[in-house]
Amino acid sequence: MRSRFLWSAFRWARQAAGPARRHVSCGSLPLEELFARGGPLRTFLERQVGSEVQLQVRRPELVAVAKLLNEKEQELQETGHLLHDENEDLRKLAESEITSCQKEIAQLKHQIILLLVPSEETDESDLILEVTAGVGGQEAMLFTSEIFDMYQQYAAFKGWHFETLEYFPSEIGGLRHASASIGGPEAYKHMKFEGGVHRVQRVPRTEKQGRIHTSTMTVAILPQPTEINLVINPKDLRIDTKRASGAGGQHVNTTDSAVRIVHLPTDWH
Repeated sequence: MRSRFLWSAFRWARQAAGPARRHVSCGSLPLEELFARGGPLRTFLERQVGSEVQLQVRRPELVAVAKLLNEKEQELQETGHLLHDENEDLRKLAESEITSCQKEIAQLKHQIILLLVPSEETDESDLILEVTAGVGGQEAMLFTSEIFDMYQQYAAFKGWHFETLEYFPSEIGGLRHASASIGGPEAYKHMKFEGGVHRVQRVPRTEKQGRIHTSTMTVAILPQPTEINLVINPKDLRIDTKRASGAGGQHVNTTDSAVRIVHLPTDWH
């Protein structure tokens, strides 16, 4: 049961992460259904809060957010009774408090989902972004250009470094292919779920009869490896040289025309 709701939470976080708010048909449960009373996720959180002493060492942040969620939901329930009060001013104040409380509850639920998703070693890494137009001709290239611009603006919003590495535009302002280097705190963590095929259904700018077309483009997100200083001891190298053989020729038997370098500690043969 626990693995079932964690997988649902993981798929919901994958859909919600990053700048693109698009429809994803992944069969994930809606947020409200995940947190339904008596459901597996709600039961799990209640157990964690109940065993707070044992869990503080491992998941203190999750416990704190789960407790805050319970408090806000209780506050929402108590404030809801004021909606039936005879005092009109009190009812208006209650409506304002309920709206604010509902927003906080939604944010806390979203935070819990992200805390349940396991972190990766590459979450702190910078990344390489690649976008490529797919099916749809010029419209797909226009869509690719819009997506690339969206990621560039998202990087600026997050305060990340964005450097365009390749950019191949189309004839009418679209984009055939482009790549960029993005660097900043947790850049890969926020962008890693953006990879895949994206599609758009709309009336293209090039369409004369008002028909809806479906176009696609692909996004690739690759973590940048961290730079390391590699030191190779010359004693660990075996250098083999070969010379050409045969009759005649100025360089025959005198020039090392083939050189092979073997690193002995990692040689499997």
